[in-house]
Amino acid sequence: MAPHPFAQWLLWEEQSNFAGFRTSTGSVELALAAVPRGEVSIELAADAPRALAERFLAGERVLLPRHPLNRDASVAFSCAPAAGHWPARFTSSRTLVVESGPGAPFALKLATDHPHTGVCQPEKTRMAAEVEEALRFAAHVRAVDARLGPDPGLIVLCESLGVRVRGSETGFLVRDLGPLRDGCFYLPAFSIPFVGRALAALAQREFAAFWADAYAEPVGRAKARLLARYGLQYVTPNPQNILVQLDRALRPTGAIVFRDLADTDFVTDSARACGAPWTRVTAALAPETANSFWAFDQAPDSPADADTLERWYGRHDRAYVAELRRQRGLAGSSSLEALARELAAAA
Repeated sequence: MAPHPFAQWLLWEEQSNFAGFRTSTGSVELALAAVPRGEVSIELAADAPRALAERFLAGERVLLPRHPLNRDASVAFSCAPAAGHWPARFTSSRTLVVESGPGAPFALKLATDHPHTGVCQPEKTRMAAEVEEALRFAAHVRAVDARLGPDPGLIVLCESLGVRVRGSETGFLVRDLGPLRDGCFYLPAFSIPFVGRALAALAQREFAAFWADAYAEPVGRAKARLLARYGLQYVTPNPQNILVQLDRALRPTGAIVFRDLADTDFVTDSARACGAPWTRVTAALAPETANSFWAFDQAPDSPADADTLERWYGRHDRAYVAELRRQRGLAGSSSLEALARELAAAA
């Protein structure tokens, strides 16, 4: 195990994510284009660390990182001379982590037509709307937190900086990773099929029972809290966007981390104003249970079997409904359908 919790998180990310596409956990070089400020639109969160902002905003120029695998010349400034390079490490197909240099480490989500060397997806070059949405939801989350105070059981990693190239679909997002350097370990949920048995054994627990307690129920509660607190719901809450907080002894604390707010949407009337509380649900409740266990049955060494997944689904759903009722002060049955009707009809 790596000696530092943040280093261990990054190693878990690299080892488990898209193992079939990537064979190395080594760093790659990100080329940087120096773009005139007038050619881009910049949105910077009020609480963005100064050192992070200064990595990108340099006088009259803005540094625009380029995805190492992109081959599409329609991505703005893809052929511009490199003004510098940053070493970075992949954590998913479009997201890389930069940990060297001044300030806290950060994650970059970049436009590319090739998320992997042999896979072409031209739609992944179009990031302008994604940047706008992620920053809108991030501003809402920050405003709610300012109004209510933090929830220690629910940690939302918000985007801190978004840049869009005017007149194009090109853009990128920057997420401050400082919150992951609090001394805790953070296990990417998609790593559970790979390292989950070892962590359960460390706790002297059986794999299926341990992760029912440490993941299935907590992630159900976390989705309910996200909805109850912010009026937001994930569209595809898959294990790539979920982290499990562990203490220094690698014991789950019960806290869950969500990231990538571009994958959320308002399903309540809180959309009427940034940071506003909500009174009723305006769209279907969709906890998307199975999606949060995506590919858990495909790990090459120790997959979760179908019976285990079904038990986890049940624990997740019961936790989701019970927590949402508790958060909204509602008594009643464990039926998701009944709860949805009550929330939609609330005054």
